[in-house]
Amino acid sequence: MRMTPSRRRFLQALGLGAGGLFLPSVAPFGSRARAGGVQTPMRLVILFTEHGTVHDNWDMHGGRDPAGQWEYDHTAMAETEFSEALRPLWRHRNKLTVVDGLSLATAIGDPYGDGHAKGWCSALTGGIARETFEDVKSNAYHQSLDQVVAQALRAQDPLLTDLTSLELGVYQYNFHAALYRTPSGGGAVQRVPHEESPMAVFDRLFPNGDGTAPPDPVRVAQADVMASVGDMYENLAPRLGTEDRQKLEQHRDMIRDMERRIRLLDGLDCGAPSEVEDYYWGEVPHPQRYDAHTRSFWDLATLAMSCGISRVVTMQWGQLHVEMIGGTGDLHHDYAHRSAPYLSAEPDYPNAVQMMTNYSAYYAGYAAELADRLDAIPDGEGTLLDNTIILWVSELSDGGHGHDPLPVVMLGGGSRFRTGRYLHYPRNTLTTTTADWVDDNELIGLPHNHLLVSIAQAMGVDTDVVGDATIQPKKTSAPAISLSGPLPGLV
Repeated sequence: MRMTPSRRRFLQALGLGAGGLFLPSVAPFGSRARAGGVQTPMRLVILFTEHGTVHDNWDMHGGRDPAGQWEYDHTAMAETEFSEALRPLWRHRNKLTVVDGLSLATAIGDPYGDGHAKGWCSALTGGIARETFEDVKSNAYHQSLDQVVAQALRAQDPLLTDLTSLELGVYQYNFHAALYRTPSGGGAVQRVPHEESPMAVFDRLFPNGDGTAPPDPVRVAQADVMASVGDMYENLAPRLGTEDRQKLEQHRDMIRDMERRIRLLDGLDCGAPSEVEDYYWGEVPHPQRYDAHTRSFWDLATLAMSCGISRVVTMQWGQLHVEMIGGTGDLHHDYAHRSAPYLSAEPDYPNAVQMMTNYSAYYAGYAAELADRLDAIPDGEGTLLDNTIILWVSELSDGGHGHDPLPVVMLGGGSRFRTGRYLHYPRNTLTTTTADWVDDNELIGLPHNHLLVSIAQAMGVDTDVVGDATIQPKKTSAPAISLSGPLPGLV
């Protein structure tokens, strides 16, 4: 179904056409300037893509030591000086931070699943997986960063609802999951489903249709009914066994979320776009659907964060359709795999490298579009982009299933981090692999766990560890590698 909001209409919905954004009056989750001790809230957006990148066309080392520690200010660089893969982000260079030289040390040391699965389980959880299934897939052991942050924010602010985090997805075929959370009743972490329909997200965020219609009195009354049901659960719980109590707690938490959501949404007047683009599979050409759904999700996520409904957004993409990068055939096997560095002598390597460079640049364009939206909205003492950390990561380093060096891009977050810089970290960590053909003294990049900790702390989470606290290097005589503490140099 085609329901398209124009850019002008989108800005009008945000209130920008009238000279300013509507700011909810409820301070804990409203988008408010620092006044009366209330601090503008931080938001987090995680962009997750597949297949890593072609580092020669992604990095901007400029002849500097590829194994050393260094940084430089890239704000004065001309657009043509930016790498081909990152060039679409040039217009946001003042609010762009490129982080190079890190490794997925936990994925390198993970004995479960194939290369893709190791990365999917490790990139956002910071830990080795807990099991393999279907021979090549695996399940994570820890919660992912987005859920860690959302859980902490909700613990700090009881007015936040289950809409605190939005999990979005656009893909061609199904893919491994990167998002995990602990069930409310306890037990092993479970995969977090993502929503593929922009209209479904719209309906969750704005049940009144446009956020301005008078609330349905029946729905308003439902909150009081749900509160009563929650009290009934509390009275029943002591009479139940452990398993039944866990099930009951899950239902209780669901009821409370619904109650909070109803009360929150009835009190908001954000002005939502009345139309979004949403196509079912095969209704339009796949590239059109891919672009349309991504941009609809950008509009909805921007509204949700600016209105204070959501604080964390994740966007998982499957691989782009091959025609979107100018190729033919199978993107995964014809281009991603063949762009692996160890295949550089093969005759089809140059073309594969160009196609995968196009691939990274296409996603960089998506990231730039989201930054455009966020940077257009006043927020606190800056813009919504200044108070939002956009983190773009992948499950792999490159098409050869490597996990080192990990390509990391950050946009925004200027109220917490120093932006406009290219940061490179040293290759001085002993390898964590269990492979017998790798030398014990081989070195990898600094573990990416430190980056996850930095972002969690910037979002207000009181933690020094995300995922595993340590990991053992392959060299058994060496001490364990610490994965705790923030990434030096970001602040």
